[in-house]
Amino acid sequence: MTERHGACPTLTIANPFPPYPESLRFLLRNNSILNLPKPFILSVDSMHGLACLSVTPTTTTTTTTIPQLLTHSKLPQSPPNQQHFTNNTSIHNRISFLCKHVRIQEAVDSLSQFQQHFHIGPDIYGELLQGCVYARALSLGLQIHAHIIKKGPSFSTNEFIESKLVILYAKCGLSDIAVHLFRNVVRNQNLFSWAAIIGLQARIGLSREALLSYVEMMEKGFLPDNFVVPNGLKACGALRWGGFGKGIHGYVVKMNKDFDGCVYVATSLVDMYGKCGFLEDAEKVFDDMPQKNVIAWNSMIGVFAQNGMNMEAVRLFKKMRFQGDELTEVTLSGFFSACANLEAVEEGKQGHAIAVIMGFELGNILGSSIMNFYSKFGMFEKALEMCGWMTEEENLRFDCVTLSSLLSVAADTREVELDMYGKCGRMDCARRVFCFAAKKDLVLWNTMLAACAEKGLSGEAMKLFFQMQLESVPPNVVSWNSLIFSFFRNGQVVEAQDMFYEMQSSGVTPNLITWTTMISGLAQNGFCYEANKVFRQMQDAGMRPNSISITAALSACPDMALLNYGRAIHGSPCTF
Repeated sequence: MTERHGACPTLTIANPFPPYPESLRFLLRNNSILNLPKPFILSVDSMHGLACLSVTPTTTTTTTTIPQLLTHSKLPQSPPNQQHFTNNTSIHNRISFLCKHVRIQEAVDSLSQFQQHFHIGPDIYGELLQGCVYARALSLGLQIHAHIIKKGPSFSTNEFIESKLVILYAKCGLSDIAVHLFRNVVRNQNLFSWAAIIGLQARIGLSREALLSYVEMMEKGFLPDNFVVPNGLKACGALRWGGFGKGIHGYVVKMNKDFDGCVYVATSLVDMYGKCGFLEDAEKVFDDMPQKNVIAWNSMIGVFAQNGMNMEAVRLFKKMRFQGDELTEVTLSGFFSACANLEAVEEGKQGHAIAVIMGFELGNILGSSIMNFYSKFGMFEKALEMCGWMTEEENLRFDCVTLSSLLSVAADTREVELDMYGKCGRMDCARRVFCFAAKKDLVLWNTMLAACAEKGLSGEAMKLFFQMQLESVPPNVVSWNSLIFSFFRNGQVVEAQDMFYEMQSSGVTPNLITWTTMISGLAQNGFCYEANKVFRQMQDAGMRPNSISITAALSACPDMALLNYGRAIHGSPCTF
């Protein structure tokens, strides 16, 4: 539970609320107050964050009272200092201060003292719920919710408390309960509850629902603020709805007074425009920002890297360093991605040095980026060395991205090794590497096919070609090219031609390499007229010949009978 919803305070003393499972049972038993739909009652699994609890509702209503709980606690029940806390206002200020500073345990302890001597109103419970939001303390929030229901309708139907409950469940990821409370229980929805619901929907990938809620909120007269607008922009970016995003941008410009200088909104605009492919708009928003924080720099570098503008990403990274802005793991991750795409090995190594000098931890984000960078250039020892450093980090657990990077490094190493043995003629070693591969992907099959084709082992290539299909790996144009080449290499011209026509009938379109292989293979095996016929077919298919295919076609015109056709081919580079 704590891994999913953040660390919850351990209430070892002075906890005036029932224990967590008991609170959940109480909430389920008092469904007449919550008015939850039946699926919530029948299956606790539907309450996402509570799925790990085994709760069996009983018919006995809990009778635990606050004084009884305090009796069993170790905290002395002495009254608070009357000089400092003389009324509810000072108590409210104290609880509010502790909650805002995420000192939720102290707030609970203080409440357990105050309620023995003062009347505690709903507003203070609302502050406690807000403290649970800050701390992502779902378990304590459920306990407080159960206690609020026990205190009666004057508390459970309080608008302030209802709003805080929606925010709590939304922030802690209980989307079904949060939305149900918001739609069916909360009587007067306010801007804060709307912001919580829209933020929740955008965060869990319900982007369409988030934008529908955004529109509905405006229709009901609530104007989006600097918390709602970024979530709306996030949803637009996820859906690639650039037009909707521009509409939100127009609203921001119109309400300039409310959003003037808000880096959070500007950064969200940069990210949205980048995901929608409007790079000029993203760059303009970024350049117009009076102050740029590290999140803004990271967003713009990420936008450039994601859209293939790698040189601009590297340039912006250098500019960021020159201006003295603080680098983060996200900054360096975007930089490594750009360097890998640019094949800028030295710049990437410098980035690695910067990460080491600045003392960055090689966590999942940064470590995976560096591993990908090194593996892309075949520097597998460096990549595996990075893996070793990452495993030495305390409390580091590999996520799916890091594991994917490791598998990529391992796969690349295997494919390079197989390719090396094939090109060196060591087919026995190549076969051994191929057979010991636990999972054979399309690249590995094609590498082995190419090795067989290079040696003219057409029979083995044909066997591999059928075997890969039996193992649910459909061949692509590269696979067909290797098979055709293996037949030509072995002098089996008819079989090569048959494969060429079968390839087209199976729905795979020949590429330039296919046509060149056919022309060259026919010419080298003495089928000159057929080679020139294939060259004409290639032109009729709209394929533009390159220097290799033209050279192959010219080699098919050795005698006087084909001299004129050879001259026509010689002139074709000028035509194209």
